[in-house]
Amino acid sequence: MAATVGAGAFLAANSPAIAAAVADSGKKIIWLQGAGCGGCTTSFLNGGYPDILAAIDSISIDLAYHNGLMSQQGITIDGVPSNTSAYNAVKKRDEMIDSGGYVLVVEGAIPNGPDGTGMYCTTGNQPLKEIFSEAAEKADMIIALGTCAAFGGISAADGSVTDARGVAYFGASRFKGIMSELNMRKKVINVAGCPSHPDWFILTLADVLSGNEVDVDDYRRPLAFFLKNTIHDTCPWRGYYDAGQRNGVLAGDACLYDMGCKGTVAFADCPVRMWNGGVNMCTRAGGPCVACVEAEFPDVFMPFFGRIEDRSVIAGVDVNLAAKLILGATVAGVGVHGIKRLAIGDNERHNYDDDRESRKRKQGGK
Repeated sequence: MAATVGAGAFLAANSPAIAAAVADSGKKIIWLQGAGCGGCTTSFLNGGYPDILAAIDSISIDLAYHNGLMSQQGITIDGVPSNTSAYNAVKKRDEMIDSGGYVLVVEGAIPNGPDGTGMYCTTGNQPLKEIFSEAAEKADMIIALGTCAAFGGISAADGSVTDARGVAYFGASRFKGIMSELNMRKKVINVAGCPSHPDWFILTLADVLSGNEVDVDDYRRPLAFFLKNTIHDTCPWRGYYDAGQRNGVLAGDACLYDMGCKGTVAFADCPVRMWNGGVNMCTRAGGPCVACVEAEFPDVFMPFFGRIEDRSVIAGVDVNLAAKLILGATVAGVGVHGIKRLAIGDNERHNYDDDRESRKRKQGGK
């Protein structure tokens, strides 16, 4: 129901019951930020329907620690945080970890480098990798928020020297996430997106805090928001695609397939849910979908603003294998079709239009 009507309407109708269930849970939230741009925090704060403060109040979210939003005050003497937790953020975090019984939210990838030290990303001179290890050990549940935290994302793109990893995955591999590096097994929900939609996060968090089981796909993304339809299926420009009307520029008035739109292989409810308070989305705003919710984003989907034509491979990977990597075995058939269309083909109407133009030229333009 929440996935269908949206967070605002769902909370308005059900907030007393949700709030009661969440309040009974007694769980706090520790939110760690790693290698990334902070975009998921910004998206969360910009959740306009409902207003995010109203949503927090409605479902009794206790955001007890967020190293980007709270004041990071306090000093460390000889490697030990000084003073009390009221005046030392690191000490407050450590005390919360020691007490356990919280939900851990991770935003941003977790660098493993250099040489396995994790020192490419630190807080208070302590590697995020180490902080995560301590926090994850006593967490009741982990939410990897955004594609960087879920799969590595842009922070782990080809050419990165940081050896950044997702919490449980590195790209499509569940054997190379930071938890595998740490020999750790914990339950993780990947709320993907670059950034993640505030509804996806708030509603997933409400389920987690109230003790409901979250149904997930092969990449542990909530099924309520991912893997039902492609962006292409319900895109506002779908009719133009079917009619073979394509834009050669950004922000035009037709389909963006020729501008590199990857909506045919991206599974999320963006066209139905919309962004910015339910008024817009990437393709409607004049830019192509770049498949930011998928496990192999960004490498497999580049170039972002150009079609990959006349190729049987994407980023050096055979399209049949790429389909399985990106979309998982459960939708491999759809994935193969979608990626082949993206990489080496076009729809029948477009081919027909090309043939018709060729015939007209042969007939002297008649």
